[in-house]
Amino acid sequence: MNKEKTAIIILNYNGFPYIFDCLESLSRLQDCKIARLQIIVIDNASTDKSVELIKKKFPKIKIIENQTNLGFAGGNNVAIKYALKNNFNNIMLLNPDTIVEKNFLKPLLQLMKLDKKIGIVSPVLKGKEGSRTIFALGAEFNPILGRTKHIHLKKRPSNVLKQEMVSGCAMIVRREVFEKIGLLDERFFLYFEDSDFCLRARKAGFKIYVEPKSLVLHKCSSSLGGLSLKKIRYVTISNFLFILKWVKPYFWPFACFYLILLDVKMLVDLLSSDI
Repeated sequence: MNKEKTAIIILNYNGFPYIFDCLESLSRLQDCKIARLQIIVIDNASTDKSVELIKKKFPKIKIIENQTNLGFAGGNNVAIKYALKNNFNNIMLLNPDTIVEKNFLKPLLQLMKLDKKIGIVSPVLKGKEGSRTIFALGAEFNPILGRTKHIHLKKRPSNVLKQEMVSGCAMIVRREVFEKIGLLDERFFLYFEDSDFCLRARKAGFKIYVEPKSLVLHKCSSSLGGLSLKKIRYVTISNFLFILKWVKPYFWPFACFYLILLDVKMLVDLLSSDI
């Protein structure tokens, strides 16, 4: 296998201590010999001293520091532009609240080698739902409500799965996808930017897969934590933009009404948790 250049981009915003577990797991990779690998941390103006600590503990890692918080799409785009400019063949987005297996990269790259129309590949994401262990396998798009439904299983699958979309917390993208459809849409400050990107890629003719041989542990929501007014605001704004972009106008009333119901539920859940 030819050693293509692969960049792993990790967006950091006050990611202490999660990002150190992530970087530590990447330092133990055993399959990096198959790719000319560079790890890039892009920081969104953190205030928790995580950047200084990363520089001290991981001096070989490339760090790009934004002067302001550009959000998920805007922050990642800075690093994606760097990777494209430096001729990386594959670009992986990875959340700071993830831990990778020591051989997670090889299956992803091998799958992409099989077909040039495979534009995006995701590992299986292992997480928790209450006390249960779940495996996330991408998501499905509801074109009437403008929502995405995550696909969860209790057991890790064995076969490669073709999906409509996958999570931006761990997905590897062929450079040709960015060259054809552009970068992440920065109108989505947080949430739905990955769903939008996947739909754009599929519309351009690229295939999206989940590779079960690759596993990544996702701790979930380390940046904003649990439910909050800020989180509800970001979800609402991004979901509304997503509806306008991907839902047919004659379905907008249904999608917007459903979004209002979701907002009410989130607010009730938030108030209940404060009591």
